[in-house]
Amino acid sequence: MLIRICIKYYKLVILFLVPISIQAEEVNYISNDINTQIVSTIDKFFIEQPQKKNVIWIPKINGKSRYAFSIPKDAYVASKKHSDSFELYYLSEIIDNGLTFHQSKPKTLDVFSSRDNFRATFEQRFLSNINAGLFFEKKDNLIGINLNKEFIVSENTLSDFGFEQVKGNYTVFKARFVKLAKNEDAELSGNISHEFKSNIFNVEVTYTWFDITNKFDFTAGLKKNSNIVSSEIYGSFSEENVKFQIGLNEMRNTSNMNIFFNLTFEDIFYVKNLNSKITHTTNNNIITNNLTLKKFRKYNLDSLWRKYLRFE
Repeated sequence: MLIRICIKYYKLVILFLVPISIQAEEVNYISNDINTQIVSTIDKFFIEQPQKKNVIWIPKINGKSRYAFSIPKDAYVASKKHSDSFELYYLSEIIDNGLTFHQSKPKTLDVFSSRDNFRATFEQRFLSNINAGLFFEKKDNLIGINLNKEFIVSENTLSDFGFEQVKGNYTVFKARFVKLAKNEDAELSGNISHEFKSNIFNVEVTYTWFDITNKFDFTAGLKKNSNIVSSEIYGSFSEENVKFQIGLNEMRNTSNMNIFFNLTFEDIFYVKNLNSKITHTTNNNIITNNLTLKKFRKYNLDSLWRKYLRFE
């Protein structure tokens, strides 16, 4: 029995420590965190390597990337001279590298607030795509630690699993996944959490359709909290770094449902390698932080370009 237990935990340790990240060969490549401008970095690249005819820009989001731009030098110089990067976008080649981890150590700050609760979580990546963090929850005066490891399952599938520990409580196991549709117009995501030595077992599955009439995203989901099954539907409206969500949740029958809204501000702190999210919700409970690949779609590239490649 003891041997089987040791083997079980040995396998978990190996999963956490074995690096599976993919790093592009750094020849013509430059990359940047999405909170920093890229023009000065491109200028520096062409000055230091005048023989290069192009540069490949890889926009990173929370230590990950997918698509890259191959930017021709002559077109870049002409566009900068006229302070217009619009035409340069169409002269640049788009390269699909698949989901890729980078060796940076991004930080994440997530803040949730509701009518009667507040939770703040700070995480730092430090080894082999492992994130470690601290969290505080006001309602029950909880202070704890969390640890999770991210995995790239395929070029359009991301997953993670980890643990959450509060002093005096049993350890909580958590796992998440998200899979982007092949045509990138939707994604399937899921969350699982289980508190050891208890009957607490929660499952949530959601499906999100992007850019409905080019105005909003629509999500439908199903939850199972212990023995209670409910559903939810909501729409998400985004503008720059602000997202507004409104919908119905805790739907168990036609007479039992709850209208809610969430207001989220993302990356409002322009700090290098810091990804921030501040959410206020009318939900009674802290909402689940789902994995998403929306920002890694090809359709998202033009907005990244307009925001971070500007001649000013």
